[in-house]
Amino acid sequence: MTTNDELYERAKKLKLYGLLAHWQDVLATSWLEPLILWEEEARRQRSLERRLSNAHLGSFKMLADFDWQWPQQCDRDAIQELMTLEFLQGAAN
Repeated sequence: MTTNDELYERAKKLKLYGLLAHWQDVLATSWLEPLILWEEEARRQRSLERRLSNAHLGSFKMLADFDWQWPQQCDRDAIQELMTLEFLQGAAN
């Protein structure tokens, strides 16, 4: 359970000024904490989507969908080994 002061600070950080103006009225309601949580999650998701869009990474393709027939000189075993990321544990490149 979140304390009232923590909820107030979270609402203040989200700049929910209308909610803060009526804080004493909404404090006893059961929907206040879920509302703040939903807003935080929605903003976090929009932030992630905006950063991914601004990064211009393009679309992602699953390794399972990769066409191993092209290019013909593609070393499938080497690529699959790289995708396990085991080289990170050995601090090698």
